[in-house]
Amino acid sequence: MSTADILTVELTDGVETVTLNRPERLNALNQPLAEALLAHFEAKKRDAETRVILLRGAGRAFSSGADLKAGGQPDRLRDGPHGDWGLRDLLRAMRRCPQPVVALVHGAAAGGGLAIALAADIIVAGETAAFHPAFIKIGLSGSELGVSWRLQRTIGLSRAREMLLTGRPMLADEALRTGLVASVVPDAGLLAHGQGLAADMLKAAPDALRISKRTFDATLEIAGFDTALELEERGQIQMIRAGAAARAAS
Repeated sequence: MSTADILTVELTDGVETVTLNRPERLNALNQPLAEALLAHFEAKKRDAETRVILLRGAGRAFSSGADLKAGGQPDRLRDGPHGDWGLRDLLRAMRRCPQPVVALVHGAAAGGGLAIALAADIIVAGETAAFHPAFIKIGLSGSELGVSWRLQRTIGLSRAREMLLTGRPMLADEALRTGLVASVVPDAGLLAHGQGLAADMLKAAPDALRISKRTFDATLEIAGFDTALELEERGQIQMIRAGAAARAAS
């Protein structure tokens, strides 16, 4: 199966729909799929045509994580004892790409698949969504790939640590109650819901989405309110000046 087959991309009016396309393996991550995702998100840095990205999985699941049945095969995921270098780079690329990423999750989002969903800016869950922190159940540490960083900030220390230390999945309804996801919709309506969110985002001024995403991420790392105020003000000044320049040129 070619890269074009395992990761499909459609761009319509500034909205890019990216689909993990290994439905026969519940979109499990092998080396070709991981490399295709990494290359795709790294290429978004200078893509002015794409303004919002919808990320989803084909078939019955978002992604079941690393393809554990590919051991010994040429396309096995090569991250492992020496570190998750490729997957780490993928998650960084998702955060560094200027476009907001909306994960549309149905079925399992497990292990590495959970990490990818958590690297999105917004998660929308289908009714069948199940978020599995699978690491501890396969003999690994309770968290990797930044999952504990995101979960503890999103759903709180106690609930996140219960989830990570037991490996128990979180289903869609609880994910909504805890704030892990923005909304829950029928699986059949996931794409339409995502497209509706994207349409609202596209009403923003040029560069507003990019500056907002960068500011949101930066303020998560800042300990002080005053510093956050300063950073946010700089983003607003950029937008004000860009608007003034556009009016002057018209």
